[in-house]
Amino acid sequence: MEERLDVYDESWHCIGTAPRSEVHTKGLLHQVVHCWIMAQTEPVLYFQQRAYTKQDFPGYYDLACGGHMDAGEQPEAAAIRELREETGLQIEPGKLIALGKYRAPDFKIDGYYDRAISNVFVLRCDHPIFQPGAEVERMICVSAEDFYRMEVQNAKTIQIKAQNGNIYTVCRKAWCCHDGEFASMVLPYLRKAFPEFARKEIDKMAEFSIINKVSKVNSRADYAERLLCEESPGCAGQDNG
Repeated sequence: MEERLDVYDESWHCIGTAPRSEVHTKGLLHQVVHCWIMAQTEPVLYFQQRAYTKQDFPGYYDLACGGHMDAGEQPEAAAIRELREETGLQIEPGKLIALGKYRAPDFKIDGYYDRAISNVFVLRCDHPIFQPGAEVERMICVSAEDFYRMEVQNAKTIQIKAQNGNIYTVCRKAWCCHDGEFASMVLPYLRKAFPEFARKEIDKMAEFSIINKVSKVNSRADYAERLLCEESPGCAGQDNG
């Protein structure tokens, strides 16, 4: 049986439920959970590569964990469930840090219309032992500095580190787009957790402002247009295995 999701009006009041397929066909406003995994001792972030068998955005790099909330499900319970299913991590209630809700820009391409309220969480742990589920190709890690360059400064490529220790260069176009969530929700927390990162960020931004007077950050609209003309997230130098 197809999962049902709670749907909402623009004031975020629940107005009923609908099948997941209908939610994304009609663009009904619904809730999702996003979990960012961040190391305890150094500014490092963990991400997943979506399985190539996924219907939506196969092979793309994405948040460590994300998914829909079932009808009636609470955000923390949904995040714990998705972490278990996608990454294999068993998390007890109370271990997640809730950053709040984020309303991403609407995202629409042929046959797919996403309008979501994201419940954003952070999980802090060093060297997590992942056991990816069927929907995940592999887990990777990225320095917060590199991810910042991509998300905020529009860097075209960054380096990722696979679980086997190999390092690869990955193009920006190989990543799912979550417009503004990192800058609005995760970056403020990251600055508090790692003051040295905040100081380095200030220096890098000063340098970046001199070199680039105008920086165009990737938007979901640009992302949708890109998907219409590209068949895969691959790029030169990227490992897709």
